[in-house]
Amino acid sequence: MVDLPVLTLNSGMIPIDICRVRDAIVLQLLNKAAAIKVEQGKWIRSQYLSFALPRVITLFNYHKIPEKKVVYSRLNIIYRDDMRCMFCGKRFSMDQLTVDHLIPQSRWDALPPNKRPLSINSWENQVCACKGCNSIKGDRLLHECGLKLIRKPYEPKYLPHLVISKRKAEEYGWLEFLGYNVKVVDLIE
Repeated sequence: MVDLPVLTLNSGMIPIDICRVRDAIVLQLLNKAAAIKVEQGKWIRSQYLSFALPRVITLFNYHKIPEKKVVYSRLNIIYRDDMRCMFCGKRFSMDQLTVDHLIPQSRWDALPPNKRPLSINSWENQVCACKGCNSIKGDRLLHECGLKLIRKPYEPKYLPHLVISKRKAEEYGWLEFLGYNVKVVDLIE
């Protein structure tokens, strides 16, 4: 039970982290945080102390929002595109998604430098695609396979600090605290 997740808010009630129950209790013992949502009827007990199982805590003296540089990665491309295939426009579960190179590696050198992005592995050359559309495209260029993008790829300036599944947020009672700085992902089964 001490390894269950606890949503951590800064003093302005903005979600900044997910810690474990054990860490949340230590922060409370050090008078650095307070539990603002607990699970009724569940307790963490020691020889001398009892704590209601915290679900959400707020830090007393932390006002900042952690800065997060948007890191180029497969997962962040999928989050940038909102788990939506950029060819057919449908949303898919994570296991049904791939990341596709608009200009494939096999065709990269054949195009003049002014007709391609600066790098093959870049925000501008990769999009989220379902497995079906990705297999249709293969190693061809868009105009060769008849596919069109629903939105031009771009480098995001901001991505939320936390990404939390809607199911998890509902299970732990966090939904009312999730707004700014959090992306709630509705994982499609």
